[in-house]
Amino acid sequence: MATFWPPSSSSNYPSILLYLQSYPSLFFLLFLITSATSLTVASLVNPHSFISPRIPYSDHCNHIVPESPIDPSPSAVFSRASLAFDVSFFSGGDSFFSRYQSQNGDVKSARFRPMSIRKTLGDGKIYKVEAKLTLQISKTSAFSSYYGGDFGQKKLQVTQIDGRSSWGGASFDFSGFWSESTGQVCMVGSTQVLSVEGTDLKSFDARVVLNYSNESNIYGSLVKGVLESVNSQSDFKTISILGARNTPLNYEYKLLEQSKSDCGVNSGESLSLENVLGGMCKVFEGKSNVFGLMYRTDCGINHSCSPFVSDVEYTPGFMSLLSFLCDGERMRMLLSFSNISSYSRLFPFDPRASLVAEGTWDVERNRFCGVACRILNFSESLSNAVVDDCSLRLSLRFPAILSIKSLAPVVGELWSIKKESDPSNFRRIEFSSLNDPLWRFPSLRYEYTESERVGKLCEAGKRRPKSKGNHYPDAQTSDMRFVMSVKYSGEGNVLRSARASPYFVGDRLYRDLLVRGQGVGLTGIPMNVNSVTKSFTNITYRIRFLNPHSESRGDIYAEGTYDRDTGELCMVGCQSVRLKSTVEMRNKTLDCSLAIKIKFSPIDSRSDDRLKGTIESAREKTDPLYVGRMEVLSRSIYVHQAKESVWRMDMEVAMVLISNTLSCIFLGMQLYHMKKHQEALPFISIAMLILLTLGHIIPLLLNFEELFKSSQNQQSLFFENDRWLEAKEIVVRIVTLIAFLLECRLLQLAWTARKTEDHHHREEVWNAEKKVSYVCLPLYITGGLIAWLVNHNRTPKRIVFIRKPHARNLLYRPVNLKRSFQRPPLWKDLKSYGGLMLDAFLLPQILFNGFSNSDLKPLAASFYGGNSFVRLLPHAYDLYRSRSYGKSLDWSFIYANHKMDYYSTAWDIIILCIGFLFVFLIFLQQTFGGRCFIPKRFRENVGYEKVVELQQAGCNLYSFCGRQFEASE
Repeated sequence: MATFWPPSSSSNYPSILLYLQSYPSLFFLLFLITSATSLTVASLVNPHSFISPRIPYSDHCNHIVPESPIDPSPSAVFSRASLAFDVSFFSGGDSFFSRYQSQNGDVKSARFRPMSIRKTLGDGKIYKVEAKLTLQISKTSAFSSYYGGDFGQKKLQVTQIDGRSSWGGASFDFSGFWSESTGQVCMVGSTQVLSVEGTDLKSFDARVVLNYSNESNIYGSLVKGVLESVNSQSDFKTISILGARNTPLNYEYKLLEQSKSDCGVNSGESLSLENVLGGMCKVFEGKSNVFGLMYRTDCGINHSCSPFVSDVEYTPGFMSLLSFLCDGERMRMLLSFSNISSYSRLFPFDPRASLVAEGTWDVERNRFCGVACRILNFSESLSNAVVDDCSLRLSLRFPAILSIKSLAPVVGELWSIKKESDPSNFRRIEFSSLNDPLWRFPSLRYEYTESERVGKLCEAGKRRPKSKGNHYPDAQTSDMRFVMSVKYSGEGNVLRSARASPYFVGDRLYRDLLVRGQGVGLTGIPMNVNSVTKSFTNITYRIRFLNPHSESRGDIYAEGTYDRDTGELCMVGCQSVRLKSTVEMRNKTLDCSLAIKIKFSPIDSRSDDRLKGTIESAREKTDPLYVGRMEVLSRSIYVHQAKESVWRMDMEVAMVLISNTLSCIFLGMQLYHMKKHQEALPFISIAMLILLTLGHIIPLLLNFEELFKSSQNQQSLFFENDRWLEAKEIVVRIVTLIAFLLECRLLQLAWTARKTEDHHHREEVWNAEKKVSYVCLPLYITGGLIAWLVNHNRTPKRIVFIRKPHARNLLYRPVNLKRSFQRPPLWKDLKSYGGLMLDAFLLPQILFNGFSNSDLKPLAASFYGGNSFVRLLPHAYDLYRSRSYGKSLDWSFIYANHKMDYYSTAWDIIILCIGFLFVFLIFLQQTFGGRCFIPKRFRENVGYEKVVELQQAGCNLYSFCGRQFEASE
């Protein structure tokens, strides 16, 4: 019995290699498995392990905090959070960031994370500390946004909202001691840094000294420290650190009484904490809350508007709020002001533009009342910074009623209680939240203030005839949100992508309707929707632009009516606009003259377009707020289409698996047929077998390439969150690999059989194979050139690339708009052409049978008929699928993938006809001979040639017999 693997031995590696070389397919299989395994193991390695310092503590820190032996008892472990800080600012350290080009607005941040804090022996309250210190710079990339606000007497500060991507800096592993009595921490450690050339890593040893205040209140919120090199010959410049302590132990609120004495003016009805999901703490804790600042129109005219005292008037546009401590109704927080808004994990902290605040919730007035303090004395050295001047007051509230001009769920004020003559006094600043979700406020109500204008602009009050036989989306379902492309007709046909989603449907939160189960296509629950008629529903939208081309205009907030009987959505929209004539181009105003008309397609429509519409301005063209006509188009899919697509994709994966399994079965039956008909082995076309083998190995190689791509960029994965679909794809690849191995075996047997044939038959067979190559190779090359010429001469056009969703349950797809002129890649056309060659895989065998005039049966009927069925079935399925799904869903096609073959109504019919014709020809050749379909006169010539050969053989035999007879005499 043959063994699969040589006997195991530590010295048997050469024999193993020789064994693998003799079976290249097995080597390829092992290569796939080991590569995938190595990727998995590498992903499990922990990159954040702690490294002990290489330098002695006593030489650099013993005079600051004396070294003490560690208490070994389990109770010696101390809270690690007592020393941690995540928000900080640092200056210096140019050697670490020499390869980084700093930009205006970049955030420098240091993060200190204790890994272990343990008590030491003795009564000195000294603790052993192991920690990581990370220096980071957050780089900016711009995008724009709009936030609502009351624009009665105010204008909105103009700035650019920037998204941030953190840029890794240096990370130190420190070990040292902390004295609780003095508040000092001294630690030594090291890190690896890139050289100035950026070619190699250098080890860098350093010492960090941190000073913590013994006051556990707002005045002890700061942490000051220095990071310096322990090598006197190093060119490293000392880094100064100023951080905001996360959670001091036993924190004491000292300014609550002052906060309640002055808590702003009553400017509207507010929600109580009972109407906020999770209370006040859930709204603010764990993330940076960003607010847009609104200044009065007289700012800068004999009135200071900045909350900071400086030689230059600084009026920031955004405020970030970070809650450090929240216990029910009390909160300690940090306020950071800037002209960029960050949604990253790095909180922008700069002592020149930051406030430390604390306060409590006022139950009677339903608002948070706080006191804010400035950070002073930091200009000469960060180590001198203190929290002082607590003359600022802060209020926060949750409005109970929203409108199109004020859609922020959290609003507030900041002001000074000092006299107007005081230089540190400033005009009252109002702010509104940008990123707080509305679902935390289920009791919110919306006031439709533009009903009259909606009626005039959109004629919402006139009843339109109901479309017969068509059904349109329900206003309370997920079908009402969509992604669309916006084309500006008056600005050079500029394309933008936007996401539109309802905020309110009637007087109910749209998200609340979805969460309660009304977003799955049901008719909805009874609600007061303030309908104009029975089919009309009031609705509020936000249209957020994903790739703005201009900083002058922001997002659109709109309200209007939706008619379910006709699928028409008609709204009035408001958009923030920056006028070019304003001073320093700082202020924005609100343009509420936009008329938005959108027509939904029926939910059972097979059109690729889900909706079409326009956005137009009601102003005159000479008006500075006029904006040109915008045409909107969406190819998002409805909910039921998404569900059907998920079911169809599951079915298509199963069909791919079944097809590959059938291919394996048919190959096995062909191997069995060859075993029974050894004499027919040389008459199998080698060209056909090579074509089939390549048809299975190329998809495997492409999938293997995607494996490496996915490890580098997880966003490029198709349905990357669907582990079940990924598992089925792995099974498909395994079955494809098995089919490839069987075809290799088939090719090996056919090749070996030709070598063992006698010289005369071997020459005839190879001559026939050469003739097949002379016909097929020029034919294939000509087809490839035609595909290249078609691709090259195809007229480039402006196209929209649609990004794939990252999860199967995503109900609508985001789009990427490509503004440049492009043509489809050549590789895509060549892959489709390769699929056409595989569809006609029987062509080489038909030619071979004709040239060799064989009347044997080298191919089993199950092989040529079954594999033809496997190749032709996708085209028959595509004919059916094209009647049920539009072209907008071709990105989701797994079986009969349009990227792997020619698929259209014409191509499907042509390929089906050719496939059936080839199967019929093979059947005729194996039944009546290889040239049975050749015209009669050619077959007569062939017969004459056979007679001549027989006569010549007879003469030769007669001559031989005569010579033998004479010799015998």
